[in-house]
Amino acid sequence: MLEEMSAFFNSRAERYNVVHVEHIDGGMESKNIIASFLPIYTKTIMDFGIGTGLELAEIFKRFPEVEVTGVDIAENMLQLLRETYPDKNIRLHCESYLDFDFGNCRYDVALSVMTLHHYSHKTKTDLYRKIYDCIKQNGVYIECDYMVSEQELEDLYFAEYDRLKTEQGITDTREYHYDTPCTAENQLKMLSEAGFKNVREVWRRNNTVILIGEKL
Repeated sequence: MLEEMSAFFNSRAERYNVVHVEHIDGGMESKNIIASFLPIYTKTIMDFGIGTGLELAEIFKRFPEVEVTGVDIAENMLQLLRETYPDKNIRLHCESYLDFDFGNCRYDVALSVMTLHHYSHKTKTDLYRKIYDCIKQNGVYIECDYMVSEQELEDLYFAEYDRLKTEQGITDTREYHYDTPCTAENQLKMLSEAGFKNVREVWRRNNTVILIGEKL
């Protein structure tokens, strides 16, 4: 049965750090390497779908004074994050980042880690436009996510999600947890459509991929 998104992650918060890392290609390397892609001038970060903040450990090592704004739908995961970094400059918001007001030109870096593989092309592209607007000039967007290599596989995931919703009589507009990963090629196209420049793949371990786009 499909689970509502916040309920899914809230119920798994306590074991998320272990189970999640064990089940993704690249494991903790995919979290730790993100810090190396942040520009040297990074002072402010928007991290959406921040969860328990696994990617923050190496970021704080490199930028101990950085200001982080985090948005996530699961309060239980945010509470674990607060307990992990009580002395860091982190502002957390418990709501869907699809509805969150990111503002304009506020952040040097926008970051998402293993969170966008649940949404359609349109939803992602609309979100990317909001992200583009919230980044300062010469800022960057970094996305680490689950991506597939073939269009046929992407189509299969979306078709199966639609089938399950129909079968279970789901007609509301709430977010439900089901993986619908896109190809890296489609992700790059969406980022370009949203306005990002120099969009490119910078790292990959099988189906875990890191993309970067710039606001020039």
